[in-house]
Amino acid sequence: MGIRVSQANRGQAFEDLLNFTNVQYERAGVALINKRPTPIKAIKTKGTRVLSGYFEEKSTVDYDGVYRGRAIYFEAKSTRERTRFDLSNISQHQIAHLEKAERNGAICFFLVEFVAYKATYFVPLSFIRLAMINAQNGGRKSISLDDFEVYGYLVKQTKRAALDYLIWVDKLIGEGAA
Repeated sequence: MGIRVSQANRGQAFEDLLNFTNVQYERAGVALINKRPTPIKAIKTKGTRVLSGYFEEKSTVDYDGVYRGRAIYFEAKSTRERTRFDLSNISQHQIAHLEKAERNGAICFFLVEFVAYKATYFVPLSFIRLAMINAQNGGRKSISLDDFEVYGYLVKQTKRAALDYLIWVDKLIGEGAA
């Protein structure tokens, strides 16, 4: 019998790796990227511990920050599926927030981890937006792993960072890595 992972902890190892990567970027003076906390309204506390509460509002996106003088916003998703990423994992309010940020000059993208292959793909917001529009018009409700391999960019470990996704940000904005 396999280990069961609660919905709350799904993707925790991926998040930990991203947080570690962001610390590496900050220590090297490369970028300042932060995990955005989900706003929670505490109902019952004991000292500094929250014993019960609820989400006050929908979260915007997982990460934001600054790189090369530009705002960065991105959402990190993890899937245990072997051949696809279900679009139901993305909330419409997340797309709306990323679109607003992009209209205001931010660099916006997704990082999608395929747990089974220990592979993470950098995908521009435009790619996810197109897949969601296609799904709303009767098309596939998921993105195939094959499509990630064609339209996404595999993120690898480098000397600079454990999961060096900023290499692909450089490509997206048309600049070489520093």
